[in-house]
Amino acid sequence: MSQRGSLLQKLDDFIRAYYLNQLINGVLRWLAVLVCSGFGFALIESVGHFGIAGRTVLFWTLLTSNSILLAIWLVAPVLKWARIGKGLSHEEASALIGRHFPEISDRLLNVLQLQQQLGVGPRSTDMSLLEASIEERTSALQPIAFKRAIDWEKSKGLLRYAVPVLVLASGLWVWSPSLVKEPASRILAHRQDFVPPPPFSFVVNDDLRVPAMQPFLLTASTAGEVIPEVVMVEVGESRYRMERVGNTFQHTFPLVRENISFRLTGGGVSSSMHDLIALPVPTLVGLEITTIPPAYTKLPSETLLDIGNLRVPEGTTVEWVVRSKDTDSLRIVAPGKPSAVLQGAAGVFTSSLRATNSGPYWLVPTNRAVGALDSLRYYLQVLVDQPPRISASERIDSAVQSVRYFNGEVSDDYGFSRLTFAYQWLAVGERPEELFVARAPDLNSVSRVPLSPPNGRSHRFFFEWSLAELGVVQGDVLEYWFEVWDNDRIHGPKMTRSTPRTFAPPSETDLREERNQANADIEEQMQQARESAAELREEMEELRRQLAEDSEIDWKDERAMEELMKKQEELRANLDELQQQNSQKDERANEFNPEEERILEKQERLQELMEQVMSEELKTMYEEMQRLMDEMDPESLEQIQEQLENMQVDQESLEKELDRALEQFKQLEYEVKMEEAIEDLKDLADKQQDLAQQTRDEDVPSDSLKAEQDTLNEAFKEIQERLDQLEKDNQELENPNATMDRAEERESIEQKMSESSDQLEQEKNKKASQQQQQASDEMQQMAEQMESMMQQQGEESLEVDMDALRALLENIIDLSFDEEGLMQALRTTSDNDPAYVLHGQTQRRLKDDARMVEDSLFELSLRIPQLAPAVNREIGLINHHMEQALGGFGDRETDLITSNQQYVMTSFNNLALMLDDALQQMQQDMAQKQPGSGNCENPGGNGKPKPAPSAGDIKKMQQSLSERLQKMKEMMGEGANAGSDGRQQRQLSKELAQMAAQQAALRQMAEKKAQEMNADGSGDGTSMSDIAKEMEEIERDLVNKEVTIETLERQQELLVRLLEAEKAEMTRGEDNKRKSTTGSQNLATAPAPLLEYLEQKAREAEWLRTIPLELQGYYRDRVNDYFNNLDDIKPAPELQPER
Repeated sequence: MSQRGSLLQKLDDFIRAYYLNQLINGVLRWLAVLVCSGFGFALIESVGHFGIAGRTVLFWTLLTSNSILLAIWLVAPVLKWARIGKGLSHEEASALIGRHFPEISDRLLNVLQLQQQLGVGPRSTDMSLLEASIEERTSALQPIAFKRAIDWEKSKGLLRYAVPVLVLASGLWVWSPSLVKEPASRILAHRQDFVPPPPFSFVVNDDLRVPAMQPFLLTASTAGEVIPEVVMVEVGESRYRMERVGNTFQHTFPLVRENISFRLTGGGVSSSMHDLIALPVPTLVGLEITTIPPAYTKLPSETLLDIGNLRVPEGTTVEWVVRSKDTDSLRIVAPGKPSAVLQGAAGVFTSSLRATNSGPYWLVPTNRAVGALDSLRYYLQVLVDQPPRISASERIDSAVQSVRYFNGEVSDDYGFSRLTFAYQWLAVGERPEELFVARAPDLNSVSRVPLSPPNGRSHRFFFEWSLAELGVVQGDVLEYWFEVWDNDRIHGPKMTRSTPRTFAPPSETDLREERNQANADIEEQMQQARESAAELREEMEELRRQLAEDSEIDWKDERAMEELMKKQEELRANLDELQQQNSQKDERANEFNPEEERILEKQERLQELMEQVMSEELKTMYEEMQRLMDEMDPESLEQIQEQLENMQVDQESLEKELDRALEQFKQLEYEVKMEEAIEDLKDLADKQQDLAQQTRDEDVPSDSLKAEQDTLNEAFKEIQERLDQLEKDNQELENPNATMDRAEERESIEQKMSESSDQLEQEKNKKASQQQQQASDEMQQMAEQMESMMQQQGEESLEVDMDALRALLENIIDLSFDEEGLMQALRTTSDNDPAYVLHGQTQRRLKDDARMVEDSLFELSLRIPQLAPAVNREIGLINHHMEQALGGFGDRETDLITSNQQYVMTSFNNLALMLDDALQQMQQDMAQKQPGSGNCENPGGNGKPKPAPSAGDIKKMQQSLSERLQKMKEMMGEGANAGSDGRQQRQLSKELAQMAAQQAALRQMAEKKAQEMNADGSGDGTSMSDIAKEMEEIERDLVNKEVTIETLERQQELLVRLLEAEKAEMTRGEDNKRKSTTGSQNLATAPAPLLEYLEQKAREAEWLRTIPLELQGYYRDRVNDYFNNLDDIKPAPELQPER
């Protein structure tokens, strides 16, 4: 090794020795500090007896300080000695050595610096001189021992201080270890609470044992010089003060149930925990009972824990599992089971029993130490299977009483085996013999309908029962109920029956009264709805005028609109309720007494009409109105005004539809009542004939016959009263039905019935029988004539309505063409053209014509159910837009006028399509009623035409027309004297057109009668042909409105000739009692007083033919040709019957 390397090695040895010296010094210092601080803190704790917080401070102070010193004095020197981390550098070591050896001074440092300079010099430089200098200086330093620069004596001085401290600490430890050990242990366990040594201690009973559930007296005394004033017993969180007796303290524990841990406290001293032991006694610690019900109950097995009282079904198997403590044996005493002592293992005892009787039972545990101290008493209740329970409520549909809806509930303890609905016939009404024989065995025998078996222990059931399927008729009486059986397997199934109810179909009288009441209610509601609609329209118009005057919508306007919408909603609700009531009324009326197909069809159409009274357009408008009200901004005023104007048209249409529905409702009600009266009259005729036969046979006493005859007399009077009321109702109709005065026939029948009653009283049975038979024949004839008149009336009215509808359709088409022509002409006319005024006048004329079409269409809609409800709305729109167009002529607003004219044309086209659909439907109805079609009221007819009315019937109708013509002439005279306005002129024209239509119908009858009389070639119909020609002259006068004195004289002459024709007809012995037979189309000749009815049916066609009122030449002849050919109108070719 070179001298320079040796020098560096000596420096390294010096550095290591330097740190070894520091380590020795640190160990001695740290041990001295550790022992002094540890013993010092222990002495402080032994004096202070600090709590957890104080000891924690001492602990962490001791630990932290000694840890820091350990790191500084021991850990740091060791690391630097091992050359870990930054230690003394060679230069620093040289400086330390230089300070210790003055002779070296800075030479060692200079050598190191020269060596560094030699290492960093350039290679080209000659370093020999520098190396020689280094070698020289290094050689001079070799003899010097660097380690002597370390002060080892300082470590020895520290040892002189450390050894006495260690000796003193060791002596203290040997002399009184507890003085250091106990405080040190408390400091180390600083989180643990240590109790200071008490000045005294407690002494308690030597024997802390007591039998369970017995009281125990605790006695305590103190060992020491101090006796506390108060001693407390702490049991858990509870503290009890002990009673002082002399120098002892006592406390009684009542009823010790289990071991008790306690300690005594007093004078700041607490004893250790003591245990008061409860001696074991035989006790039951657990009771497990398993009940297994019978299988039929479907109850699950149940396990009860620590519950001894039992409620179980009869037949249940009960199993006891008793867990005990300190028990050697268990005795069980139960009803129906002998007392037995049970032996168990590990304190568990078992037993079982089939429960059949109720009663208490006991569990008695025992052991060898104390025997049986106590017992447990429980109760076993056995539940006997109860009968099932049933309740059923019945709901009857107000519209269909033959269908009953039942909602019921059954319940039982455990379940059911079956559920049935049962009924029996208590009485059987009149029915055909074969049906009566089939139904008779059902009397007093119970029929059962099985229902789905109920599930569970409670079940709700629903059942619908239709009596119509049983063929129930009036006079039947049924009793019905529900039956339910439970599933008792022990005593057998038990049955329970619901409360029986009875049903009997309503009688004819009850149905009639119910229907009449319903009709009255519906009619009243329709009247109220009509008034409400009119009131709503007036309020709508008032609101529209008010909004037109306002510049903006204020709170009054808002409130008025809200009231308007509220009334509209009420009206809609009333209409919906009205529709429902009418539908229910029809269903109820047809349930036990179905109407004819013709009546049913009219009922359906009336119902459809009522359902469409309020159009969808009007509903949409109200919804739009509600939307505008909800938004309610300044721009809404104009929109609301426009909406109100549009709604007014539909509101007027609503009123018309209500009028139409009301009129058709009254007409249908009249027809139904009339048919009922006719049927009742037929039945009465049959009864009168049967009574006549009984009177002839003389098998029945006269007084009984008289009593029955008096009953028939009252029945006939009742029918006549109904017919009188029907006549009054008929006159209230807008289009009264044709009727004939039956006073003579009624008086004759009443007289014969009264005379027969008197003769029976005198026991003149033969004469009485003759009178009875004549009365029966006349009643039958009267009923057939009334029936025939209704049939012929329906057929004739259909033809007349079709003619009127065709005429109306032609006028609508003509008006549409006229409006189109006016619109085209207006488009080519400038605003300054004088023709503009003429176009306005033409529009005014077309509007007047459209208004008359509207009136005529409304009259037709009252009696033609085939017309769609929208026809009145369309004609209303036509007049509305025509009014708008007329308003534009003042300011010559051509665009506004043509726009409204376009709307008019669209509505005209829509209206024409609707009328054409209605006309086609009416043609189909007529085709179905043509002879031989098999679809008329007497199917299977032989195709023979209906006979013409008799001369007497024609005379009566002509006489009625003559009286009306006389009154009309007087009105025309008064109007000429007083001056008449346009309205009166239109009324007169209307009346004349109606009478012209009536005269045309009578002329057709006369011509048909003449054809029949001439059919055999006898020429007897010549006089009737002449009468027809005279009628044609009168008809022409009426059409031309030339009613003069000559016209009235011709009427009188015509009546005379008709009287002569009537007498001639009677002379020939013509049978006026033609009868209608089933399966034949040969209807009996009906008396034909159709004057009033045909007048109403034809007036629309004739009225329209008078538009405009001032008919001239060509148009008057066209009207006359129409009247002359009225009878020549035939059904469409496609509807003619096949041959």
